[in-house]
Amino acid sequence: MKTLGLLAVGQSPRLDYGPVIRALAGPSVHVTEKGLLDGLSREEMEALAPRSSSEHPVISRLDDGSSVVMSKPLLTGLVNAKLREFSAEGVDVAVLMCTGAFEGVVCPKSLTLLSGRDIIDGCVRAAVPAGSRLGALVPLASQEAFTGRKFEDMGYEVVTAHASPYGDRAELERAAVTLRGCGAVVLHCMGYTREHREFIAQASGAMVLQSSALVGHVCAELLSER
Repeated sequence: MKTLGLLAVGQSPRLDYGPVIRALAGPSVHVTEKGLLDGLSREEMEALAPRSSSEHPVISRLDDGSSVVMSKPLLTGLVNAKLREFSAEGVDVAVLMCTGAFEGVVCPKSLTLLSGRDIIDGCVRAAVPAGSRLGALVPLASQEAFTGRKFEDMGYEVVTAHASPYGDRAELERAAVTLRGCGAVVLHCMGYTREHREFIAQASGAMVLQSSALVGHVCAELLSER
């Protein structure tokens, strides 16, 4: 039996995407989870906050239902430490469950590391023709510029909107209005669920790509014995 390690930006286990990926991978794949913030105090988490507007922010849900905003560059050391733990535990494949890129990541040779960002970007390129009007839904307003530029560089006419997957429905409804008229929408955070996907699809009329489900399908193809 192969072992898949899910590395969350926040705390583990993740009840939003964990069950989705387990169901897609099937019984022949053992799934284990770690979170970058596992075992950290609230003060230690707050110390990871962005220090300036130029630092790419990421948001993640905590076990108590609250969320925390962090600077992605400050997380690299935690990523490398968790990857070493996965390697020591005999994990075959690990996935960094984030739609953003991390610089300075060092993966042990015994471990295959998949990038959530690379999977999502590859699926967008495969499913959405260049030049199309692409909607990108992100959790934070401060993430819109970073994400918009990325997809523009990939050749799309980009419309961005924000709504936290851990927020209220009103925020999601406002985002859906902005995304109307797009040919496709990518839910650019692993925290968005099937419910979010279905709501945005119905409200915007667009084809919607759910990041966590895309990762789950790729992992199933790589590891499942079904």
